[in-house]
Amino acid sequence: MFMARHRRLARGASIRGGSRSSRGSAGAVSGRDALWLNTQQRRYDFHLGEAIRAAIQGSHDKATKHSQTALSISRELYAGAPDPARHQPDLAAALCTHARYGGGWQAIAMLAESAGHYTELAEADPAAYEVARVDVLTRVALASDEAGNPRAAISLLREVIGLYLKAPAGDPDERDIGVARARFHLGRCLLATGQPGDGLAETDAGLELAAEVLDRLPLALAVTEPGWLDAAPRYLQLAAPDWAAAAVRSMAGHAAAGRWQRAAISAQAAVLISGGLAGLGGETLRDAHAAITTRAAEILATYRLSCST
Repeated sequence: MFMARHRRLARGASIRGGSRSSRGSAGAVSGRDALWLNTQQRRYDFHLGEAIRAAIQGSHDKATKHSQTALSISRELYAGAPDPARHQPDLAAALCTHARYGGGWQAIAMLAESAGHYTELAEADPAAYEVARVDVLTRVALASDEAGNPRAAISLLREVIGLYLKAPAGDPDERDIGVARARFHLGRCLLATGQPGDGLAETDAGLELAAEVLDRLPLALAVTEPGWLDAAPRYLQLAAPDWAAAAVRSMAGHAAAGRWQRAAISAQAAVLISGGLAGLGGETLRDAHAAITTRAAEILATYRLSCST
């Protein structure tokens, strides 16, 4: 679903033109060139999809390998295709995806390059690309946190949330999931810097917004099925690991403070999303879901007991 939507956006950018479109024209493409382009595009879609799936499953080495291949293909297409603008969204996405596997200046350089492409694309079509541009800024904030500067991450994440809320969006659900993810990470950074009240408040705001998105999607009626997350939009799949982790932090924090009703709400979210992740496969995800389910059952039992006394 995600990749099909991405293809439509890329074709739209090529048709609309814009500053990059003037660099090349699709023109007449020979049969051999058309076959090469089609083959490379399929390879890009496959490797980027596999990189994302492996990352969700926690297979770091596999994700890194597929992500590097997708980035190499996207650079080749952008540099060598008759119409480079058509492949600019692919390159921007591949750069942002692969940045998480780099470190230090390499990650920042890839994110800066990705942001430059998305900025150019968003100038031509803000509804299609502004949310993706802000997504890159979220990744920059996470890179700051990973580099040991959580306060810089907190400042940028607050700014990012404001940018999301003002961003035009062709898909409001995708934008709202972006806001929710930013709140998950803002809450985590606030907790790490000794601000539990604000940290849990941001986390819970993200959980509530993500739940609203889930309720609006057609798949919401089937979320109890083991493979429900596999049928979800890609942006929801990408958010799921952060979503599950945020729900676990929330249920633990509220349980520790004796706020059993709020802990129970977060526990249910943790079980739901970790169950969706477990359905994607992988022993690590299944073990995590089992542990979360056990702790959630304890919290729910305590909540019911508190209601009866």
